Amino acid sequence: MKRVAFYTLGCKMNFHETAYMEERFKEAGYKIVPFSEEADVYVINTCTVTSVADSKSRKAIRRAKSRNPNALVVVTGCYSEVYPEEVEKVKEADFITGNVEKFNIVDLVERRLKGELPRTYVKGVWKEKIFYPLTIRHYEGKSRAFLKVQQGCELFCTYCIIPKARGRMVSLPPEEVLRQVKELVDSGYKEIVLTGTHLGAYGREFPGWSLARLVEEIVKLPLYRLRLSSVEPIEFTPHLIDVVTGSEKVASHFHIPLQSGSRTVLERMKRRYSPEDYVKVVEEILKRRPDSCIGTDVMVGFPGETEEEFKETLELVESLPFGYLHVFPYSKRKGTVAAKLKDSVPPEVKKERASVLREIGKEKSLEYRRRFLGRELPAVVLSEVGGGKSTALTDNYIRVILDRRFEPGKVVKVRLKEVGQKREENYGEVVS
Repeated sequence: MKRVAFYTLGCKMNFHETAYMEERFKEAGYKIVPFSEEADVYVINTCTVTSVADSKSRKAIRRAKSRNPNALVVVTGCYSEVYPEEVEKVKEADFITGNVEKFNIVDLVERRLKGELPRTYVKGVWKEKIFYPLTIRHYEGKSRAFLKVQQGCELFCTYCIIPKARGRMVSLPPEEVLRQVKELVDSGYKEIVLTGTHLGAYGREFPGWSLARLVEEIVKLPLYRLRLSSVEPIEFTPHLIDVVTGSEKVASHFHIPLQSGSRTVLERMKRRYSPEDYVKVVEEILKRRPDSCIGTDVMVGFPGETEEEFKETLELVESLPFGYLHVFPYSKRKGTVAAKLKDSVPPEVKKERASVLREIGKEKSLEYRRRFLGRELPAVVLSEVGGGKSTALTDNYIRVILDRRFEPGKVVKVRLKEVGQKREENYGEVVS
């Protein structure tokens, strides 16, 4: 039996796509082994959101080849999609593909092994407007299924290379979304997570449809829980806020990217909303569902970011009860508008600003989780963690280690007994 190993960098979409590729390889008779073990095929699912991600991708490619010099090292994902010429310089890369190729990866790998394809085979995401499906049916046992309903982004924020990596915006037809949700529910999945490159843009090509209407229709089905992945603040329309706060079936967890709390930095980023707009969205959601977990992304060191602008970001972040922060320093991306701006923020200043925000993020996360000590929270069991225990995910996105073992997918009520410094260090007992 051939063995295949995966290494994934970057966003949740990348991790979901790796899970999708794993399923396809399993169906083809491959055995999935850890990346640390010897394999016949290594698949590196790359990220290119920062130069650090590029560097990590190259290191992973070299590590794979060192583990088995005779293996086929496959490089896919955003780095190879946007900068294939850079990946070609890494001699350990045997087969270079882009994001489109992930959805036919097994066939392409087999053809490359037979010598039927060249070393670099990247069609390009902007050459066609086709929706590539992503439904993961065995992710985290029978507990959660990830359903991609939208792909691509055309916002072109000045710092972001993702539109070039993910292509045109296109949505899965609503009737197909509803059919797949029903099928997943009938198969026993308790939580369905809607994903997309730019999820809030769902349905723009279908008259009368939007993400709000899609959610409205999905919650009419007999599912237990629906969770949304990241949604831009400008896409939290009054209709969407009404829908996601008005149904108990929608998880009280919303990831809303901020990027900066400074109006002038947001304008240079071409983010299309103000700090006041952002605060208004968060406050409206929390007014209606006070226990909601609000997560966000924050960038520091954007070209020209002054101390005063950074202070504005600090003040906004400190003013809101975030459940967690993802903080990262600005990284110049060739091919973006911001790459032409003078990067006047020294690396050490970026590092310091990121450190300050990450510490605030840790404090915010701890403060948020402590609010629920002693409370009973609905949760879905995800998996076993050894020692006769399991882990579960609450409605408001708190991972809890349970006091005993349960089957993945079981719906339980958990009393939170202890929270730790890290987001995953939470312990609880099942009360029903």
